Amino acid sequence: MESVNPSVEARYAHLFALCEGIAVWLHPHAEVVLHDLETDAVVRLWNNLSRRQPGEPSLIGQEIQLEDDCDVYGPYEHYNWDGRLLKSISAVIRDGSGRRMGLLCLNLDVSSFDGLKRFLESFTGAKTQMPLALNEHDWREQIHQALGSFLRANNVALEALTREQKIEAVGFLDSQRLFLTRNAAQHVASILGVSRATVYNWLNKTRNSA
Repeated sequence: MESVNPSVEARYAHLFALCEGIAVWLHPHAEVVLHDLETDAVVRLWNNLSRRQPGEPSLIGQEIQLEDDCDVYGPYEHYNWDGRLLKSISAVIRDGSGRRMGLLCLNLDVSSFDGLKRFLESFTGAKTQMPLALNEHDWREQIHQALGSFLRANNVALEALTREQKIEAVGFLDSQRLFLTRNAAQHVASILGVSRATVYNWLNKTRNSA
């Protein structure tokens, strides 16, 4: 059985408590591994999922392409010995002079969440879009869909919209001709948490700037 050189292990001793804490926090779903780049060997493992042992070759070059200007790799995917999919991230460890000496790797067994993912998708996923016949005359639904598109395009939640983003949203809805219905402005105002008069002011502002 391979063993770790005591002097190599001593270089990483200050990280052992940190690694153990991460492993305990994420148990039983994640493995934490310390690698020594100089000897290309596993220094120590916590919550061992990979069946590797301290002192075994790390074979880092076969897993990730190390670049001198990068300190964090991933998240990246690879497969465990038993076929389970792992999502991993690796962080470079440097010595006092800034030289790269090791890697701290966290391997998360994402296959554990497959069942939960399928369960949630069965409730939250839709196989098709809403039929046109169901929303062709529903101006509220059309506003909701357009506003949803705006939020996704800007990667922002409704409650996090700034004033300027709300003005942009009103302009976007107007570009989709969604203010032609008499009560549309009031409906948009209630969604954005402002008054109907404010929506009309923003409408005028966006139309004038256009």
